[in-house]
Amino acid sequence: MRTLLRSAALAVLLLPLLGQAVERAGLRDLERELWQIRTNFHMYGLMDGDRAYRAALDDKVAAVNDILAAWDGESDGEGEAPPWLADLRGLWEGFDADPEREPARFDRVPIAMAERLAEVDDATESDFDDVHALLAQLQAVTAAYTAIVAVNAGLPGEAESEDAFRAELAAFDQRLDQVQARHKGEAALATALKETRVKWQFVRGSLVKFGADAVPFLVYRYSNRIGAELEETIASTN
Repeated sequence: MRTLLRSAALAVLLLPLLGQAVERAGLRDLERELWQIRTNFHMYGLMDGDRAYRAALDDKVAAVNDILAAWDGESDGEGEAPPWLADLRGLWEGFDADPEREPARFDRVPIAMAERLAEVDDATESDFDDVHALLAQLQAVTAAYTAIVAVNAGLPGEAESEDAFRAELAAFDQRLDQVQARHKGEAALATALKETRVKWQFVRGSLVKFGADAVPFLVYRYSNRIGAELEETIASTN
């Protein structure tokens, strides 16, 4: 399943940078991969070194390597690579999936790269940019939650404050409302977004539990399920 989802994401992300602008959806999907790196690092610690989370972490680091390498390859021709790509390369340089090496980078690097991606202002637009942004924001919420839980459990990492995280939750609630309203006339996507809301409402209450009652596995599982279902829907609609 990871391989299939990774292939679907790369189909959007591996776009030429010269001769046409990168698509906004591609930027948001790269952001999602970065947040999943942060999430899987903390899940690996929270789940006592479970190999499934290490494998997922390896997969996501490889996916980002593939994306940046492909974009670098496109920029080797005539013309210059966009400044934001050089910045991303600099932030990512030397990054690997070893959870024992500089644990704080699994928080710092995704955050810094996501902030740089948010500054790109010349990307082209497409029909489902808002859904790609919703998925990136959902994964950002998941990553922030697992970081808080991990740090509260005494594991290495750098986490947002719980108050800042609650603001992120409210922002996601608002975005989900907006995306549902925008696509209410599109049958397949409207149905998928309705299912997204059902799953989100189920897990939403758990996202304010940060101590002994925290449920990172539940949040992780539902976040991935929502992502897979929405990704499949928009891929079949294109």
